Formats: sequence, structure tokens, C-alpha cells
Amino acid sequence: MFVKPYSPDKLWSADEYLEWESEQEFKNELIDNRVWLMLGAGLRHASISVNLIVIFHHMFEERDFTPLGGRTCLQIDPESTFAYPDFMLFAGMPQEHFRFNQCFFKDPAVIFEILSPSTEEMDRGRKKALYLQLESLQSYILISQDKPLIEAHQRAGDEWRCETFAGLDANLLISAPECEIPLSSIYRELSFADV
Repeated sequence: MFVKPYSPDKLWSADEYLEWESEQEFKNELIDNRVWLMLGAGLRHASISVNLIVIFHHMFEERDFTPLGGRTCLQIDPESTFAYPDFMLFAGMPQEHFRFNQCFFKDPAVIFEILSPSTEEMDRGRKKALYLQLESLQSYILISQDKPLIEAHQRAGDEWRCETFAGLDANLLISAPECEIPLSSIYRELSFADV
């Protein structure tokens, strides 16, 4: 995924952004009242996204969680911040919300971001700070594209704990909803020999 600021000197209201975004062909984020263009994902990013959809669709067919992919808009702050995480899990069936015909969701239980060179600083910095303030959020998962390495920030009472899972033989442990996913499944069909 590649991101770049759009009219970086302009601060947008949420209504301006949502009206404009509802007419755009490609997704764009509003972070702290600034618009960021989301310009396409490479093969590794897209492959990991598909693998997550397959894994969680099968895993939660019998459980009360709903997985939603990267075209799903998340309201973080109703006045300043709307993002498109790469993947989210919601407890139960999430409610759709609309402003200016733009659909968005609230209250994810788990957010996944697949790290790209142009997004990593934002995903580890400002977006992380914003995501971890969401009361509903139990886990924030950062997935490397370049090696089998996953960083999981998970809520433990009033604190956040970080754990790293490395190597294709490792299993990602998510505390809520409780599940265990082999990294080999998340990175299925990706080679790291050339990286």
C-alpha cells in the first residue's frame, strides 16, 4: 500500500471528507482532519489480505464475530478521523452507519494492519495511538510483508501488552476473540527467499 497526503495544508471537516469520499473511486483516509490518498497494494499485501479473509471466514462461521476487509471504513473520531484498516473483526454483526452516502463502521474488536514502507510510520505511530483509544478494541495486529513477523498489541485490563510472533512455525495468539492462527496460513504461498 502506498499513501500520500492530499492537499496537505488543508484541514477538512468530517462532513467535507465524507461527502467527497462518497464520490471517490479509490479509498482515502481522514486522519486528524487531513486527507491521505491510499494508492494501491502490492502482491504481498494483497495476498496476506486474502489469506486473512479466508482464515477468519472459516474460523468464525460458527462464532459470533464478523470479519470485514480493507474496503471497510472505520470511524475513529466523528469529527476528525476515518480510516480503512486492512482487516477488522467485530463482535456480532456490526451496524452500518451512513453520512453523505458514505458507509462506515464503529467499534471493532480487532484491527489488522499490513505494514508497507509508506504506511509503517503512520500504522505504528498516529494510527496506533488512535486505535488503542477505541473502547471496543481488544487487539491491534501489525503484520510484516517482508518476513514472517507479527506484532500483537493486546488489551490486558487497563493496559496494552505487546508480543511478537516470528517464523512460519509460530502461531499468532489472539486473546479476544480467543484464537490461534499459524503464521504459515497468514503467509500462505509467499516466499521470503528473495526478500
